[in-house]
Amino acid sequence: MTFFTLLYIEYTLRGIDVETYLILPDYEACQIAIRDNEDMHKYFYADSDVDMYCVRTDTLSRSIKPMLRPTTDISS
Repeated sequence: MTFFTLLYIEYTLRGIDVETYLILPDYEACQIAIRDNEDMHKYFYADSDVDMYCVRTDTLSRSIKPMLRPTTDISS
């Protein structure tokens, strides 16, 4: 089973602390997002580094799909 993961992003912009979350489908997607965006401070015009880390949740992002029971025709 897979659980949603939050990508926590924290940075400072013109002296104001900014915190935000992105919801991702799983922990692996979060790790990939962090590795692919290591130079995020350039895009956010942050005063210094942009801190990013993954927060696991208890909410399922994909559940096991139940199988339908076969129906029997008792009318004959």
